[in-house]
Amino acid sequence: MKSQKAKANVFDVAKAAGVSVATVSRAFNIPDRVGAEAREKVFNAAMQLGYSPNPAAKALRLQKSFIIGAVIPSLDYSMFARMTHAFEEQLTAAGYSVFVVTNGFDNRNMLDAVKKIVERGAEALLLVGKIEDPRLRSYLEETQIPCVTTYSYNEDPIVPSIGFDNYAATKQAVEFLIRLGHRNMAMVAGPLQGNDRQQARMRGFEETMRAHGLNDGIHIIEKSYGAAMMQGADAMRQIYYEFPDVTAVVCNADVFALSAIAECRRLGLRVPEDISVVGFDDDDYTTIFSPALTTIAVPAAEMGRHAARSLMGALTAGRRVMSARLDTQLVVRESTSVPRIAAAKISPEVA
Repeated sequence: MKSQKAKANVFDVAKAAGVSVATVSRAFNIPDRVGAEAREKVFNAAMQLGYSPNPAAKALRLQKSFIIGAVIPSLDYSMFARMTHAFEEQLTAAGYSVFVVTNGFDNRNMLDAVKKIVERGAEALLLVGKIEDPRLRSYLEETQIPCVTTYSYNEDPIVPSIGFDNYAATKQAVEFLIRLGHRNMAMVAGPLQGNDRQQARMRGFEETMRAHGLNDGIHIIEKSYGAAMMQGADAMRQIYYEFPDVTAVVCNADVFALSAIAECRRLGLRVPEDISVVGFDDDDYTTIFSPALTTIAVPAAEMGRHAARSLMGALTAGRRVMSARLDTQLVVRESTSVPRIAAAKISPEVA
């Protein structure tokens, strides 16, 4: 009979991490009392060894559920999946369980999902996007449950946010295209109702164009996230037939952008020679297609980890969760170039 491999314990984790048993215990129970480097060593060692504290015994001892809730729009999109995975990985290593509810893209409809999670015993909450519902705001103030919003940085005095500036990220992409010489652009946006992320990106697009005197070159096409791989193609067909002067398209999701590029091929348009395309998120697949996609890289995993650490600090040490604005980056690849009109003007004449 084969002997089963012994389950890793706190002593194994301490040895693998090169720290004391007391440090391992503090890392899981009061992480804010352990330095960041030592805490990371402990969590990494625990994950490698498959160790986690006994949640039932710990909950009984401390009269805590060790459940943290997350309300996200969808798991069908990799940017939310990456953030949620990093959030859950960090918390699981510290002995918590994560209860995830998907609730669509309209932030005005989160109250029921939040109540469901809290009634299941959640001690803290992660929400995606700005809180638009005054009833939800009142509920959070009444319950005093630690809560953080993510994916949008906003200066909310009640609920802190750990996210990025959607307006500024879009502005950077539009200004890049303007510097290339583009004067007539379209934005393919996701659903705008109750969606502060998409609203901020649309404002960034419109106001940046207007600031450069390009009022007549602004076109917004709103698409749903259902059957997303078809939405970008549908938008590109609309642009092709209704706005033939457009030379650049800003897509508010990489999946829209890649679908749009595929439709360009069917329409006989070359990317980027005839039309430039920019995405948003920097999903893993953006470099395996041709042309590789120029896009805005979003710190999805970093948001998840930062939010997890902040909520653990609130639960274990009573620390206030602080807002944090994380950086995005415009990653320039092969799907953007000077527009053909500008290129023709700067090309030397053939003798």
